[in-house]
Amino acid sequence: MISIRNMTKVYGTGETKVVALAGLSLEVTESEMVAIMGPSGSGKSTLMNMIGCLDRPTAGQYFLADQEVGAIDDNRRAEVRNQHIGFIFQTFNLLPKLTALQNVETPLVYRGFGMSRRHKLAQEALERVGLGGRGHHRPNQLSGGQQQRVAIARAIASHPSILLGDEPTGALDSRTGQEVLALFQELNEEGRTVVLVTHDERVAAHCKRVVRLSDGLIVSDVNNTERLDARAELARMALPGGEVAKAR
Repeated sequence: MISIRNMTKVYGTGETKVVALAGLSLEVTESEMVAIMGPSGSGKSTLMNMIGCLDRPTAGQYFLADQEVGAIDDNRRAEVRNQHIGFIFQTFNLLPKLTALQNVETPLVYRGFGMSRRHKLAQEALERVGLGGRGHHRPNQLSGGQQQRVAIARAIASHPSILLGDEPTGALDSRTGQEVLALFQELNEEGRTVVLVTHDERVAAHCKRVVRLSDGLIVSDVNNTERLDARAELARMALPGGEVAKAR
């Protein structure tokens, strides 16, 4: 699914030169759920931009779904990004004047889908994340967790093969974050490849594999044989009234 070979990314020249990726290689197979971790300056944000086709490498190769996409032009890269990748960010990035349904529909416009198909796909995605009845609410009428679910619905509406999350639970309280992780695990179980860039060890503990970066290189790549089950954890969390929460 994702194959990165000897990728280098250099910003600036001379005294301002910064090597963000230093010959990094990474393989992610279909249906994996991978956490990418590392301290600030380790290269994880640059790697996320590369995986998401938001930037191009200085050197090396990037194959996405058997296509060499590392060196293609901006327009073609945007097409690949729109066809294959769904993005979820910490800050949700919802358009405040649009309803939840309209926010989910927005990227489908760029796919060239007609109005009726856009509406159908967006409504199905909202129902998938448990917000089927909130489509006409604007972001300021939704909780943080609901806004993140709208962002996930927007990411999955076009059925991308890869979900790429940048600190997707960072702005959420612990319970809501757990609900979002449960949703990611469900989507992964259905066959989607999930890559989460995170500082949070607990988020990483829910992934099948944890890749750690330092100075633009992978220093650890470990399969997580004892990963946490977010739904089981939710089932153990007590709601304010003492009622036990039900896992999705």
